[in-house]
Amino acid sequence: MPSILGKRKPRPAEEEKSADDQAAAYEALKRNFEARFKPLEVDGPAHFEEDDEEYNGSTISDSSGSEWGGLSEDEDDVTESRGRRLHSTSPIRLNHVEARTQGVLVLQTAPLTTDTPTTNPKSTDPAREAPEDSAAFLANDLALQRLIAESHILSAAGGNASHYLSEAAASNGANSRTFAEGRTRLKTTDMRIQALGAKGSALTQAKMPMSMRKGITKTAETREETRRREARQNGIVLERERSSAPAAKKKKRSASDRPVDMPGVGKMRGAELRISAFEARSIASGGSRGGRGGGRGGKNRR
Repeated sequence: MPSILGKRKPRPAEEEKSADDQAAAYEALKRNFEARFKPLEVDGPAHFEEDDEEYNGSTISDSSGSEWGGLSEDEDDVTESRGRRLHSTSPIRLNHVEARTQGVLVLQTAPLTTDTPTTNPKSTDPAREAPEDSAAFLANDLALQRLIAESHILSAAGGNASHYLSEAAASNGANSRTFAEGRTRLKTTDMRIQALGAKGSALTQAKMPMSMRKGITKTAETREETRRREARQNGIVLERERSSAPAAKKKKRSASDRPVDMPGVGKMRGAELRISAFEARSIASGGSRGGRGGGRGGKNRR
């Protein structure tokens, strides 16, 4: 007959005291860690609670007349699982080196989560992969050509506050007039139409006195010559100079300017050779320049 050991004694107060010491050591470690590094990311306060799910007090009789029949396997499991556990509402990141230096045993810590950096795929620039003759490059070239051609108009009409020549252009009398912006837009549009092959400018006046027209033409030529000379001195690339058709005088062709494959008399109109009456008489008379006799000195003397 096994010896009677007696009643199960209640839990001693030393276990509760040791749990309080562990909590105090954990708080001291936490304060030391937060003083040297940044505070720990803990959503909720850590708390101790007793694991009573596996421990059932009703299985043990507290009556004075009961006898204890020894330990069973189930009771051994219950004894091992009893105790206090540290529960937290969020994972705790704790430095193990600091815990070792403080001499505190970390009972339960959450696994350290390593944040894997998300590598964004390389942003492919469509402008770099596009061929040289793409539509984007052609549009940029066209815009650059227009900017170079219209730079003198835009710089002269830069009286607005957003223009980089606003201070210099504000003193210009042409910018202080009413509807100056509309006039600038008309000038740039007229230049674009002329670049496309227009015969004349839409801003030119059809009828005016000859002296006024000559003065306007002379002033425009002088201004254009001055602009191109200053641009050449400053190393600025301007648009190609194009001569206006009405101003260019057609030179009269001489006989020596005829091409080699052209006939000496008449005029070619497509595949047809047209000879005037004077040229026909000259050919019929043998090409002599004299009078009726056809010899040197006019009529033959007898």
